[in-house]
Amino acid sequence: MASLRFRIRQQYWRWATPGKINAYLRDAASPRLQIGSGYNLLSGWLNTTLYPFAKGTAYLDASRRFPIPSASFDYVFSEHVIEHLEFEEGALMLSESARILKSGGRIRLATPDLAQIIALYALPRADAQRAYIRWIMDNFRPQIGDYNPAHVINQSFHGWRHKFIYDEPTLIHSLQRAGFVSITRVAPGQSGDDNLRGIEQHGEYVGSEAAMRYETMVFEAVKP
Repeated sequence: MASLRFRIRQQYWRWATPGKINAYLRDAASPRLQIGSGYNLLSGWLNTTLYPFAKGTAYLDASRRFPIPSASFDYVFSEHVIEHLEFEEGALMLSESARILKSGGRIRLATPDLAQIIALYALPRADAQRAYIRWIMDNFRPQIGDYNPAHVINQSFHGWRHKFIYDEPTLIHSLQRAGFVSITRVAPGQSGDDNLRGIEQHGEYVGSEAAMRYETMVFEAVKP
């Protein structure tokens, strides 16, 4: 099985690198990299993913050194990807993002907020928490027959195959260690930069904008 996965990744590598990335960089006026695009193909961006099943995407393994020249991109965006990496792999993804960004380049990172997930276990619960619990249980664990926050929290980890879920201080510290400055938390879909506004699509992918907004934190940061 391991050798099969290796052969598949070799094939993806041939599809995407280095020619496809270099061609994009030659043509792009303002190079922008999306890590883990899935079906959210952003116009004008180099949309990359571990398994490039959608036409127009390129292969990129976010847990390894990027096959991308240093200081070559203006923007990096990643939505609900870093939590699928081990903590050390996520640190590499952030440091590689900083490496490929030009001075003044900006990263935007959307990921589940551990504090919001753990808060589901507390009482009393706000309307948004009750709605999130109901949505998870109805859509992903209907066989349980109960609105049980323990199942929702486990779904957030094992159900989605997440490896490390960040809270705000941990993500800020990770961005700082990667070399980023001016780290700011923003609301999903909102940004002071036109190129980063309204680019999240995770709510559409999972089928609930409200659920996405409940669970997601978004940060922007700058490479000095």
